[in-house]
This record gives sequence, C-alpha cells and structure tokens, in this order.
Amino acid sequence: MILMRRASILMLTSWVLSVGACGPASGRDAGPRRGSSGEETVVLTVDHRSRWRELRIEGTTDLPNGAVVSYHITHALAEELPPSEWPAQNLIADGTAVVQESRYWARLNTTYWPAGAVRVRVQFPVAPQPTAVGERYGEFGEHLTGDNVTIVGASKVVTAEHTLAWTR
Repeated sequence: MILMRRASILMLTSWVLSVGACGPASGRDAGPRRGSSGEETVVLTVDHRSRWRELRIEGTTDLPNGAVVSYHITHALAEELPPSEWPAQNLIADGTAVVQESRYWARLNTTYWPAGAVRVRVQFPVAPQPTAVGERYGEFGEHLTGDNVTIVGASKVVTAEHTLAWTR
C-alpha cells in the first residue's frame, strides 16, 4: 500500500512537471509577454491599401483572436473646414475591427474624397471585449504597459497611428 501511494505521488509529480514544461514558458504560442508585475505589452501595427474608391485599413497584432480594436480615420479637410463646407460627408470615420489570426482590417468607402492627407489611429482596448480579453488586459487597460501605451482619462490605451497621402 505504501509503495503504491509513493508511485502515485511520483506519477502525479511527473505529470505536474511535464504540464508546466509545455506551458507558455516553452515558447509555444505564448502571446503577449506578461511582465513581472502582471502587466501586458501589446504589439499593434497599422497600414493601408487602396483600390479605386476603397481604403482598407489593416494591421498586425499579438492580441488573441476575438479582441476588438477601434479605428478613427480623419481626412485633413475635416480638420481645416467646418462640416458644412466639406466636399464629402465621410471625411471622418470610426469603427471597430476584430482580431483574427494576428490580423485585423476594415474597409471604407472613399467616394468623393479629394486628394489630401489622411490620418488613421487604431487603439486597444475598447469596450466591450470578450471576457477572456477583458480579464487578461483589464476592462480599462489597467494591465497594459509599454512605450505604445497612453493614458486616456481613467484608461490605459495602446495606440498605433499611420498617415497616408490620399490620391484618386
């Protein structure tokens, strides 16, 4: 009986050690790195592609599938002219995109946009996030850290910006 109990304890200890060795520390799909204080860093990039009257905002990230990023797009004329004088109604656009396989994207209709500079800002987190994402990074980004984190009100936010020259 004692020999059987020792064998069970030895098998349990071996199992616990082997499970620990296969966890995130082994490098398998570790995702964003958790700092010693329990804070997370997030990689967030933004770029664009354009095709005729469509602007595609896209980027890469190490956020998990299902995480939600927000985007804000502003044509330079929206900052220079009052809205009543805009040559098009869609010179400012806001929205969200869902991360899938380390990528996110959004498409915008740019019909009637004049040539000019366009600024794109992408941010994480926005509410609501899936439960696992909110628990990991904090509902208001309280677990976020890094050079790309800014404080907006009571929240910590990861921000990526991109400016492009729009031509038709």
